[in-house]
Amino acid sequence: DFWFNHFNVFWPKGPDQIFTASYEYDVLRPHALGSFRALLGAVAHAPAMLFYLDNWQDTAPDSPFAQRVLQRRGKQLGINENYAREIMELHTLGVDGGYTQKDVTTLAYILTGWGLARGPAMADKAAFFFDPARHDFGDHVFLGKTVKGGGEGEIEHVLDMLAASPATAHHISYELARYFVADDPPASLVDKVTATYEKTGGNIATMLKVILYSPEFWDPHNAQNKFKPPLRFVVSALRASGVMPQGDTRALQGAIAGMGEPLYRCLTPNGYGDGNDQWLNSDGLLKRIAVAKSFARFFGPQTTATIEATMGNTWTPNTLATVADAPPRLQPALLIGSPEFLYY
Repeated sequence: DFWFNHFNVFWPKGPDQIFTASYEYDVLRPHALGSFRALLGAVAHAPAMLFYLDNWQDTAPDSPFAQRVLQRRGKQLGINENYAREIMELHTLGVDGGYTQKDVTTLAYILTGWGLARGPAMADKAAFFFDPARHDFGDHVFLGKTVKGGGEGEIEHVLDMLAASPATAHHISYELARYFVADDPPASLVDKVTATYEKTGGNIATMLKVILYSPEFWDPHNAQNKFKPPLRFVVSALRASGVMPQGDTRALQGAIAGMGEPLYRCLTPNGYGDGNDQWLNSDGLLKRIAVAKSFARFFGPQTTATIEATMGNTWTPNTLATVADAPPRLQPALLIGSPEFLYY
């Protein structure tokens, strides 16, 4: 969930309807607890990302391919900055990561030719293709350093630079701490995770271990302070109740979409947010309570006891008393719609 939103793609966009399932299962999942550089590289080769952010169109204006198109069709091709911008602003350095608009343009030139195979091969999940006929092989100054022209190796070098940047270490650490701890994560925790990134070369599992074992994570002040986004709310309700509907899941998908988070359909590259400012409002509360009530058809006579046991001693006396006074059929819904369950 975290990495899909960090490296978001939009399923309805053309062939991304073909690519997205492989993107999640073959690109994000295998690297989710490994090296950030390996994850960044896998995403950079992923057809879903290259099509979504248009890098398959990124062509050096003076390249042989562009010149042929100009001669045959009278159409001038050029660079596309979409992926170059987002790989720095969202994927690595962060919006305050020290790059300039010139760096965005320069990276777009470096990334020329880095894209997809054309024709029927585009439907192949492994359709990454580097086209030297589209590439700018000149030397460039990127983030204050000279990058020698060299095709694919040049681009891999730039990915190394971005992954190794202190700005990336801080940006990824802040985002992880925000997701797992608090919308405004403690600076002390972000600093520890950043130091771990730099020490381990961006080992994600080690960074998560620092977060999950930290005093800041276990501080009561940071417990139950984040309002669950729709996907997290629905998944946690199913897990806590021990109910996993089989077969047609359209009702669950509809519930998630109705609360504002349709799966794989965030149009903007920053993905769905995990902050209270996006989800915590009166409309969000009412929709979650309605969804909790609609789940009653999935629940059995032992569901109330299962949910209570799952959450342990975190229930308030007021919630337990309210549930005890309600009809049995509504008791699970009241637990799932309670303040204790709506937050994490």
